[in-house]
Amino acid sequence: MDIEEVYSQRDYIEHCKQVHRYSPAIAKILDLSEAYIPDIEKAYQEGRQDAVWCNAAGWQVPLIYSFGIIPVSYSEMGRLSDKEAMQIAEDYYQFPVETCSMVKCTVGQWHRRRHTSTIKRIIGNSSACEPYNLAWEIMKREGYDVYNNDVVYRGPAVAGKRLEELVGFFIEQIYDIAEWLTGSRQIDEDKLRVEIQRKNRLLRKLRTVLELRRQHPFYVRSLATILMLNIGLNNYFGKPAEYEAAIDLLIAELEQAPVSEADAKNVIPLVWAGGTGQEFGIYEAIDQAGGSLLGLRSVPFKLYREDIPPVEALARWVYDNAGAGAGVYARNVLEHEVNKLQARGIILYGYIGCSFASVDREMWRKYFHEKGIPSINLEGSFQTGAPSGQVLTRVKAFVEMLA
Repeated sequence: MDIEEVYSQRDYIEHCKQVHRYSPAIAKILDLSEAYIPDIEKAYQEGRQDAVWCNAAGWQVPLIYSFGIIPVSYSEMGRLSDKEAMQIAEDYYQFPVETCSMVKCTVGQWHRRRHTSTIKRIIGNSSACEPYNLAWEIMKREGYDVYNNDVVYRGPAVAGKRLEELVGFFIEQIYDIAEWLTGSRQIDEDKLRVEIQRKNRLLRKLRTVLELRRQHPFYVRSLATILMLNIGLNNYFGKPAEYEAAIDLLIAELEQAPVSEADAKNVIPLVWAGGTGQEFGIYEAIDQAGGSLLGLRSVPFKLYREDIPPVEALARWVYDNAGAGAGVYARNVLEHEVNKLQARGIILYGYIGCSFASVDREMWRKYFHEKGIPSINLEGSFQTGAPSGQVLTRVKAFVEMLA
C-alpha cells in the first residue's frame, strides 16, 4: 500500500506493516494493535472474557488484570474511529465543534454500541479531562454503568503527613473500584503483585528498546513507536503474554541488527511532547522528513514499588507520577529527554479545543526557545487519509531547518 492509497487510520497500520516488512516483531505489535478492540469485544459478546472500558494508561490496568478482567482503552476505540462517529457527538449530543476530537469519536462509538451486547462498564478518572467528564455523564444516561474515581492530585510541596493522608484516601478508592468491578472489596494481593511485577518487567524492557533505538533510529518508525508505547505498554493490547513476547523479539532484532553509520550521521533526533493522537499522518510526515521520535514525554517509566503491599504500591505510584496542574513537571521530563538524546528539536502536539494543553505548549515553546532549542507547535483535530500538504510542508520545513 502506497501512502497515496491511505484513507483511514487502519490504512496507516497496513502501510506501517509494509514499511517494517523486515521485522516480524513490529508486524506482531501492529497486528496486536489492529485486533485489540475487535478481539476483546468478540470475546466479551461470546461470554469468554469479562472486560471494562478504561483509561489508556495508569494504575487501573494492573488492578483490572488481577481480577481476570480485560481493560479496554476507550481512547483507542476513538483513535481508530471515523468522521461519522465524531459527527454523532456534535449532532446528537450537541458537543461544540471545537471540543477535543478524541472525546467526540469515543462518544460516537459508544453511541453506536449502546443498544448492542457491548461492554457496558466504564471506569472514568475525574482528573483526566473535562470533555471526558462530560462524556461519562452522558453515557450514564445512555445506559452504561460508569464509575468515576475522585480527583487525584499531589501538589508540588505535599509530603509527610499530608501525603500519607492522600495515600490512605486513594487506597480507599481502589477498594471502592474493586467492589464496583467484582461486588466485593476483596483484592487478591498475590495476583495484584504478579501484575505489578509484569508491569515493572515491561517498563524495563521498553527502556531497553528505547536505548537500542538510539543506535538504530530508523528501525522502528514513528507510528509503530507510538502504538508500541501508547497502548501496548499500558494495556498490552489485551494480550499480555503475546505483547511481551513481541517486545522480547524486538529486543533480539535490535541487538542483532548491524549499526549503520549513515543512519547515525543522518538522523535528526526529535522529542515528542503532548498527546499521542489519531492523526497518524503527522507521524508519516515526520518519517518522510527524515526525523526520528527518540524521546517521548508521556511514557511512564517510573517503576511500581515492590517492597510494600501491592495496593499501597498502586496509590504511591499515582502520587509519585502526578503532574496535573503543573506544566513544569512535564517540562522537566522534556528537558531531560532533550539533554539525554541531544535532540535537535521538539514537536509539540495537541488537540484543538484543549485549552489547558495549549497553555502548556506555549509555556514549553517559550522556555525551550530561550534555551536555543527549536520547536514546532502542531494542533490537530481529526484527519483521515495521507498527511495534508500543509502538515507535510510545516514538518518538512522544520526538520530541514534542523538538518
